Amino acid sequence: MNRIHIPSALLALALAAGPVPARAQLVFDRAIYQDDKEGALKFPEGVACNDAGALVVADSGNARLLLFTYKDGLLSGGTPVKPTQLAYPVRVQLDSKGNIWVLDRKTRKIVKLDAKGGYLGTVELKGGSAITSSMPVSFKLDAQDHAYVLDGVAGRVVVLDAAGAVTRQIEIPKGKATFTDIHVDPGGAIYAVDGVGATLWVAEKGAPAFKPLTQSMEDRMNFPVYMTGRGGKLYVVDQFGNGIVTLGVDGSYQGRQLAIGWNEGLLYYPAQICVNGKGEVAIADRSNNRVQLFTAGK
Repeated sequence: MNRIHIPSALLALALAAGPVPARAQLVFDRAIYQDDKEGALKFPEGVACNDAGALVVADSGNARLLLFTYKDGLLSGGTPVKPTQLAYPVRVQLDSKGNIWVLDRKTRKIVKLDAKGGYLGTVELKGGSAITSSMPVSFKLDAQDHAYVLDGVAGRVVVLDAAGAVTRQIEIPKGKATFTDIHVDPGGAIYAVDGVGATLWVAEKGAPAFKPLTQSMEDRMNFPVYMTGRGGKLYVVDQFGNGIVTLGVDGSYQGRQLAIGWNEGLLYYPAQICVNGKGEVAIADRSNNRVQLFTAGK
C-alpha cells in the first residue's frame, strides 16, 4: 500500500487528545474491504445502519452502494447495488421503513431507494420543484421520516414532511458559520456543526434561527464534517483530525477517540459515522478504502 505524507500538525492534534474516557470508548470489531464478490471498496464516504441490522455503505469511488446485515456482532451480505441515478454517492440515511436515502455529490440530488436498492424517486418539494435544484450539502431524517436538508447555496436548512411539503426554513447565520452537517434529536432540536470554526450551533424545536452552543473547539478538532447522536451523546467526525469527538447534547466536551493511521482501529480521512440503538458503530474510513465496525462503550 502506498503511504501518503500526513502534515505534522494533524499528527500533533491526534496525539494531543490524550487518553479517552472509558464511557466514550469505541472498541474495534472488524473492517470491511470488499463486496461479497471480492470487489474492493474505493474511497467510501457514506455509511448508514439501523436497529434492524441493515448496514448500507456508499462505495463512492465505485459509484455504488453495498448492502450488508450487521446484527449482534455478525456481519453478512455485501451485495453491490449500482442504480443509474447515482454517480458519486456520499451521504446515506435509512428511514423508518428501511428505505435508503442517498445524496449524490456529482448530481447534487437526493435519491430514494427501497431496502434492496430499487429506485423510488428523487426527493422533491411539494409542487414539483426539486430540492436538488439548490445545493444540498447534507441531510438527515427524523423518526417521522421528515427530511432536513442543509442547502449550501441558499444558506438555509429546509424541513420537508413525509409528503415533500416544506414545513420550515431556518437561515444559516450569514458570515458567521460554514455548516458542514446537521443532526436532529428526538426532541426536535436541530444541531449544526461549523467545519471551519469548529463550533456547534443549535436551533431548538420551533426556533426561527440557530444560536451558538459552543465556543470554538479548534484545539480539539480540526475540520468536523459529520455528526450523529445516540443516548445523550453527539458523535462528530473530525475529518482532517482523523478522529471522532464525543460531545454532550449541551455541547460539553466528553472525549476524543481513535487517531490517524492505516492499521485497523485507526482512521485516515473519515467521512461518516452511524450508531444504532445497540451501540454498534460503523465509520466510513475513506482514504483507507474501508468501513470499520466498532462497539460503543457505556
